[in-house]
Amino acid sequence: MSDQELHLLEDRVDSLLRYCEQLVSERDDFRRQTEEKASQIKELEEKLARFEKERENVRLRVTDLLGKIDQVGTFSRGDEDMATARQTDMPLDV
Repeated sequence: MSDQELHLLEDRVDSLLRYCEQLVSERDDFRRQTEEKASQIKELEEKLARFEKERENVRLRVTDLLGKIDQVGTFSRGDEDMATARQTDMPLDV
């Protein structure tokens, strides 16, 4: 093997090593990005779970408030009936 062929072989090996280093670097970058994305996904899933729980709590509170409003409306209608009966001097059960 000639000196020139050895230099050519060395150049090819060096080129191959640089390419492998580049691939390793890209792999490490992709791993880091994947870990970051997995962490972001986990945070978003936790946030979604909190929002869903808060939404259910708000729904229950609104339902409770609507029930109370209905009760107030029922009592108010009863008071109006009493006031009407007093004004007309009619018994309520007639």
